[in-house]
Amino acid sequence: MNGKTNDLTWPEIGMFSVGSVAGAVLGVLALVWLGSAMAAKAPGFWFVSRASAVVAFLALWMSTAWGVTISSKGIGGLVSGPVAVTVHNVTSWLALGFGVVHGLSLLGDQVVSFTLSALAVPFASAYQPFLTGLGTLSLYVGVIVTAAFYVKKRLGFKTWRAIHGLSYLMFAAVTVHSALLGTDSSLPVMKAIYLVAGGSVLFLTLFRVLTAGVGRPSAGESRPAA
Repeated sequence: MNGKTNDLTWPEIGMFSVGSVAGAVLGVLALVWLGSAMAAKAPGFWFVSRASAVVAFLALWMSTAWGVTISSKGIGGLVSGPVAVTVHNVTSWLALGFGVVHGLSLLGDQVVSFTLSALAVPFASAYQPFLTGLGTLSLYVGVIVTAAFYVKKRLGFKTWRAIHGLSYLMFAAVTVHSALLGTDSSLPVMKAIYLVAGGSVLFLTLFRVLTAGVGRPSAGESRPAA
C-alpha cells in the first residue's frame, strides 16, 4: 500500500477478510460433506440438497447480520451506502437462490419422497409437516421481503419497514427448520454454525435496539440546519 490508507479502507479490508474466511469455511464444509456422501454412497440429490441448504443458511445469516449492522445507529456509516445495500441484496438473493435449489433437489431424494405440491404448499408435506412447512413459508417470506426493496417508494417507509421486519421471524424459522430437520445437524461443526449464527443475530438486534436513540437530538436541543 506504499504506507498509504487510500488504497483500501479498513471497512473494505474487513469485508474482504470476512469473504475470504467464509469462502474457506464453505470449501472445507464441501469437502467434508463430499467425503461423507462418497463413503455412504449417498445419491447425488441428497448431497446437492444438503450442500445447498447449508450455503443458503450461511447466506441468510450474512444477509440478516449485515442488514442489522448497517441499520444500527452506533455502527452505520463505516461503509458507503451503495456498497452496504449491494452486499445486503446480493446475500439475500443468494440465500433465496440456494433455498430454491435445496427445495427442488428434494424431489429426487430416494430416502424421503417429496412431491412438488408438498414442497410448494406450506405444511402440506407428509414428512415432518411443521418443520418442512417452516422452510417453505420462510422462502415465500424471503421473496416478499427482498422484492419489497425495489418498490420501497411506492409502499411507503412505514409499510416497507413492517414488511422488512418479517426478516427476523424468517431467520428464526429457518434456523429452527435447519437445526431440527437437517440430517447433519448432529455434527459439531453444524451445531457451532447454528449457535454462532443465532447468537450473533440476537446480539446485533439487541445492540440495535439499545442504540436506537444514539445521535438523535433531545427535546431541548435544536436540530442542525439542512
